[in-house]
Amino acid sequence: MFLKFFLTLFLFFSFAVKACEKPTMPSTEEWSNWLVEVKKEAINYGISQKTISQYLIYIKPQKKIILRDRCQPESTITLEEYLYYRVDKARVVAGRNVLKDHKKILNEISNYFGIQPRYIVAVLGMESYYGRNQGKIDTITAVTTLAFDRRRSNFYRKQLFAALKILDDGLVPSGELIGSWGGAVGMTQMIPTTFLESAYDWDGDGIDIWNSFADAFASTANYLTSIDKNPWSNDSTWGREVLPPNNIETIYSSLKQVDPIGCGAVKRRSIAKSLPEWSQLGFKNLDESILPQRSDLEARLVAPDGVKGRMFLVYPNYKNILYYNCSSYYAISIGLLSDKINN
Repeated sequence: MFLKFFLTLFLFFSFAVKACEKPTMPSTEEWSNWLVEVKKEAINYGISQKTISQYLIYIKPQKKIILRDRCQPESTITLEEYLYYRVDKARVVAGRNVLKDHKKILNEISNYFGIQPRYIVAVLGMESYYGRNQGKIDTITAVTTLAFDRRRSNFYRKQLFAALKILDDGLVPSGELIGSWGGAVGMTQMIPTTFLESAYDWDGDGIDIWNSFADAFASTANYLTSIDKNPWSNDSTWGREVLPPNNIETIYSSLKQVDPIGCGAVKRRSIAKSLPEWSQLGFKNLDESILPQRSDLEARLVAPDGVKGRMFLVYPNYKNILYYNCSSYYAISIGLLSDKINN
């Protein structure tokens, strides 16, 4: 069984690498000229010269980081394959243990922020396997490389200055900012701008999302429930998988949003309808029972693999999850993992 599992992983990553665009690395002169401009801009952001000199003096772009950015699994596998690796039995069992072992503090944080504990735990499970896999890549190297690369340069330029700010302000207990290839750090795998925006010191001894479950839980809850994004509803879930009606191919195009606003996964949600309205169109629960008849709960259809793939009716909380990672696969995985952890 283990041999089959590792063979599957090998084939998956081999396919992903072959399917992605190979990066062209900059010349020494291009890199040096660009770095000079970045250092000047960092001064304008209020970063001290000491920090700039310490962290940007010997830095070099990393080809492996650019390759990883262009070969993300959401673009190379199906939802079914994505769920196989991320909502697995071991992650569910570990999540249930975290929910049990930290019940008291999770309940306190849940009551304070107004969010069910299972979603907090599910995010940590998805992001870092409950703190076990936080990444070992120097964050400044990661975000500087991606800031130079053309694909998402503006986004990662902001992450670079935020990462330098975190170090400049001494907000990392170890003094070393280390995380994923994409610049995400800690148990929560927050990008630097999100860390500055939402990282939360729950236990009163300084923000530590690397070692403190209390701070990691509170930071996750703080981000998911931020009012400027979308108020989290504590009396509803994220959504549910549904069976579509027989005429789904005929009606599917009529359900699309007109001129939607937001990131890709937000735009791909359908128009909003109440659950009774979805029932009238012929949508049912997986066991073919009728959907809950809550007329006050807005739901949108999500079909990440198209009209012939699995379908979900998602509620407003789903959009908050997309702010953490704007991927339909990711948000659905968080929802399903939270359901299994709760059971």
